[in-house]
Amino acid sequence: MKILGRTKTYISVDIEAALIRGKQYIIEIGAVKWLPDGTTETFTQLIQPYKFKKLNAHIQQLTGITTEQLIDAPSFKEAFYKFKRWCKQDYVFLTFGEFDRKVLEEELTRNYINKDCLYPIIDFQQKYMIAQGIKEQPSLGGLMEQLGLEIETQHRALADAVSLLAIFKEVNGDAIIQQQQTNEFTLFLTNFRMLETTFDLVMSVTNCSVINGQVQVHAMNTFREELPYTVQSIERTQEDGEVQVSEKITIKSSPDAKQFLQQLAEDVPGKILISRSALRSVSKILKLHHVTLPKTEVMTLTNIIESEEIVSKFNLVDESMHSFEAKLMRLIHKFEQAFVDEFYKRALIEKQPVEV
Repeated sequence: MKILGRTKTYISVDIEAALIRGKQYIIEIGAVKWLPDGTTETFTQLIQPYKFKKLNAHIQQLTGITTEQLIDAPSFKEAFYKFKRWCKQDYVFLTFGEFDRKVLEEELTRNYINKDCLYPIIDFQQKYMIAQGIKEQPSLGGLMEQLGLEIETQHRALADAVSLLAIFKEVNGDAIIQQQQTNEFTLFLTNFRMLETTFDLVMSVTNCSVINGQVQVHAMNTFREELPYTVQSIERTQEDGEVQVSEKITIKSSPDAKQFLQQLAEDVPGKILISRSALRSVSKILKLHHVTLPKTEVMTLTNIIESEEIVSKFNLVDESMHSFEAKLMRLIHKFEQAFVDEFYKRALIEKQPVEV
């Protein structure tokens, strides 16, 4: 079936991976290519991990893939170059969750393969959650069942790629992606540390946009306040009669901090929210002030800049707010290409053709 107006080739991709020597190694790639004329092509390939000896029983039971099959399979480098030739050019990858992109990037880095061929890549699970306004991550099978779509065998790469594309077609994923394209982002940084009698709370919100390959800063606002807390000892008697003592820390919330967070919640819809690390790190601050952020696309500095040492500089500890904001402005401009590239990688903005 040809969808009028669709010009992009979408490739839904899924991987199966196994934890080997403490790292995730890809053992299978499955993909479905959906061309603008409505036709589809499929790709499936088992992969032998580096220095592979034996697949653990859990993965064998989950996927049905055996040790013998992987011993006879090509290496990741061989398999990926085959996959790359099959993809051809001018495509957009779709995944269901962040895991596939993360592991693919790690494998390419480990094998000294340029990662540019992975992009643009879109986490359609996140796009769907934003479109539906839901916060609990749906499973692939659960969403298939909810939409009344026929479920194939799961936990095999090609079957899951087929399911993802079926969902994408059913909910008009192309339109969802276009509706959520944006060049605006909010950089939300926090620091919440315990002192002798207070918690030092710092929050910084910087509103920016990506224009003509550059980051433009429109507004920056930093909040700092020390929140008092109390410590209460709680005794619990265990089943064996032993008394266990624990401490309960109660932090007093701040009306001004709540107002600051509420303003963020009002401003962030339709923008990308960028934090230093996963939003779990700021959940304590949000819960303390009874503020919920709306579902929006989230990035982290850790993924964008890929250097913990540099990311740690995006922090206010022992400096004035004025000095911090000046430093933050310098850091944003110094690493603006990384911000811009991430917008291209996620197909949030499209590269303009260069006129010669």
